[in-house]
Amino acid sequence: SQLDHRCDVMMAFIDRGLLPPGTLPVRIQVSRRAPALFEKLQTGAGSNEREALFDWLNVYAMAVNEENAAGGRVVTAPTNGAAGILPAVMRHYCSGGGTFARRKAQVFLLVAGAIGLLYKQRASISGAEMGCQGEVGVACSMAAGGLAAVWGAEPKQCLAAAVIGMEHNLGLTCDPVGGLVQIPCIERNAIGTVKAVNGARLALHSTGQEKVSLDQVIETMRQTGLDMSSKYKETSQGGLAVNVVAC
Repeated sequence: SQLDHRCDVMMAFIDRGLLPPGTLPVRIQVSRRAPALFEKLQTGAGSNEREALFDWLNVYAMAVNEENAAGGRVVTAPTNGAAGILPAVMRHYCSGGGTFARRKAQVFLLVAGAIGLLYKQRASISGAEMGCQGEVGVACSMAAGGLAAVWGAEPKQCLAAAVIGMEHNLGLTCDPVGGLVQIPCIERNAIGTVKAVNGARLALHSTGQEKVSLDQVIETMRQTGLDMSSKYKETSQGGLAVNVVAC
């Protein structure tokens, strides 16, 4: 199916991103960090089991976005700049092989995709229109809702997870250094991945008395994006893009 194909492609570009060391192309000369972190995690060097979850989520997300920054093939879910969050969550929580793992991945992608479609229809998933809240924020929201579903959450809990994923990304600017999807984009995907997992956990433990609906948070994102200066919408005319020298 198309879901299985997308899942396979996502896992493949994580694998590719974990292999090649070196620096990313173009003038900033950002070093690939995912391969070294992956090797360290495999050997257990300097690891702390209680914090290892964050390390694995980080390495998967960075692998995808480093691959994207190098011009590799990724799935735009929801965008290239935010392509690391969904695969990273899915790799950690829906892998293992077999029919059961495949079914978890399908559930994850179906729910995440439905949430992403709402953002696209009611607002935008473009950094040029919404800032990074429309990219990493939307991806975080999608992944949180999808993971909650994988964990057996009720529909209202999945929606609550999606709300949490966006609430704490509202106003996030898109100000890439040098106009490249490297700084802060690669690390931002890692942070967004951890946020998504935490959002799903919070939703599972919710009381069912949530005050904010997904419709409301999507509309808030839309209004915030409209109010946001164009300097913070992928133009590299403000924020980190003008305060960090790209050389």
